Amino acid sequence: MIDPALLGVKDWPEEISFLPYVGRRYLKGFAGRRLLLLGESHYRKEGSTVDEGITRSFTRETFSDMETPERKGGGKFFDELDRLLTGKRAPSLMEAAEAWQRVAFCNLSQRFAGTASGHRPLSADFRHGGRVLVENILPILCPDVVLVLGRTTWRMLDYGEQSDLPTFHARHVNSEGRRRRYLEMRQVWSLGYDGGAAWMTWVYHPSWNVDRWEDRAAALTHLLNCPLGRSVA
Repeated sequence: MIDPALLGVKDWPEEISFLPYVGRRYLKGFAGRRLLLLGESHYRKEGSTVDEGITRSFTRETFSDMETPERKGGGKFFDELDRLLTGKRAPSLMEAAEAWQRVAFCNLSQRFAGTASGHRPLSADFRHGGRVLVENILPILCPDVVLVLGRTTWRMLDYGEQSDLPTFHARHVNSEGRRRRYLEMRQVWSLGYDGGAAWMTWVYHPSWNVDRWEDRAAALTHLLNCPLGRSVA
């Protein structure tokens, strides 16, 4: 397979508005598996746009310095992803960088959600993004496992089949003092695409104080331990 980390902007299908970030060692695998982190959407303080000169490289530019120990910015979302990937509460920048070199990241929505992090995509944006993901992105990335970052993203992804693999149990969900009960049990599904299939499950959005970092890291380990091959219920 062609190394997607080496593909230029023009090498990707034009249907993809936001090209995925792909670490330089993605093909070597993360614990032996090709790993895709699937988020929800981007927002842009300057306002939404469909200008491909901005959108096509937006994800790559946002995550480009994650695979180096020298970073321009950060924030809770990125810090939590570092913990998820390394399985450590306080990983060094070098440890985080080495992990990011072996993963890919993209968002489900192929449109800017708005101008602030609280803005959410429309249902139509999720449906369109799901088609682009399955038809145009996955056949190039060929992931073995997909960890979905957010329950909304999980619910709005209209693809995949429930498997008969063991359910993941998030044992540290923060439900104290809350009226709603957050879900602890997370099913593993099989996500098929042209040329292969990936195991996938989900965690609550890393920016939320619902799952602890230990749960997110454990969800990833659960996926990585799933047997090779496809098994559906």
